Amino acid sequence: MIIYLNDTRLTIEASSTLQQFIEQRKAVGAHVAIAINNEFVPKFMYANTILREGDRIDLIVPMQGG
Repeated sequence: MIIYLNDTRLTIEASSTLQQFIEQRKAVGAHVAIAINNEFVPKFMYANTILREGDRIDLIVPMQGG
């Protein structure tokens, strides 16, 4: 199944959950927000959110500034 992570095309197993996807990519840190198809997904929903063909996942990392 094809999905997009920050506009990068990836192939994953069908019926993967967002939680499984995150666990497979150890680079995803604890301080990140995730949106699927421009809709924020709260952390408590990761295990129940099933990814679908063509989903666009955006990882939003906080930045420091002033």
